[in-house]
Amino acid sequence: MYLSLLVVSQFFPSFGNVDNSFIWQRSIPESHRSTNQNLRYSSNSLLYGEMITSQSSNNQNKGKLQDMLNALGERETGKKSGDTSQYKFENQELGFIGKYQFAEILLIRLGYYKAKIYYGNGADKNYWRGTWTNKRGIDSKTKLLNSPEVQEAAIREAFEVYLQDINYLLKQRRKSINEYLGKQGKFNDNGKSKNIKVTLSGLMAAAHLRGADKVVDLLVLGKVSRDEFGTSILEYLDKFGGYETTPKDFQVRG
Repeated sequence: MYLSLLVVSQFFPSFGNVDNSFIWQRSIPESHRSTNQNLRYSSNSLLYGEMITSQSSNNQNKGKLQDMLNALGERETGKKSGDTSQYKFENQELGFIGKYQFAEILLIRLGYYKAKIYYGNGADKNYWRGTWTNKRGIDSKTKLLNSPEVQEAAIREAFEVYLQDINYLLKQRRKSINEYLGKQGKFNDNGKSKNIKVTLSGLMAAAHLRGADKVVDLLVLGKVSRDEFGTSILEYLDKFGGYETTPKDFQVRG
């Protein structure tokens, strides 16, 4: 299975739960990812990097963020939107859990979980043998699987982190997210030319699948990556693009 590199934890001291220099994250159609309980950003913070001038996606809007998340939950679990069993879904092969198929490393970075050995760092799957921090009252895997509201909060926290990481990595390459948002991108996917409009909702889904670094590689270099099951990052960029989404939608109260 492929493990996708996220941003270096030392750049963000508040992510103190992670021991290793780099944060790794799994990225398959049933998986995923990251933030810290104490992170709350204002519109001029590192999270946003700069004002995002193009915040919604394609010409025909598909709905708002929750609509996108419902579609994402269907894709991740294979269960219809509205089916509450999504929240209790567990990937038996690799141990990802919940509606959005959270990974150990994501919940570590989000501040829900602690472990020295986890998938991608000494383990061949998510075994959930670490300890829970009691963030938002979550003190066990079972508690998380039975807490839809917490899962919905955690995915928004993850999107905050993805956007922060994308902005940071683009800045390292002297690029800006505004150079890409709202514009049609032409990509080569295994010899097939694909034209996809780059949108914020699509970028968040793509980061959930492959990690922020792979998103930046796609934007800057046109490099198309695939997950462990062969799912192209372009599928998520396209399928989940076109939803009315702004960075403020990712903020979670409480």
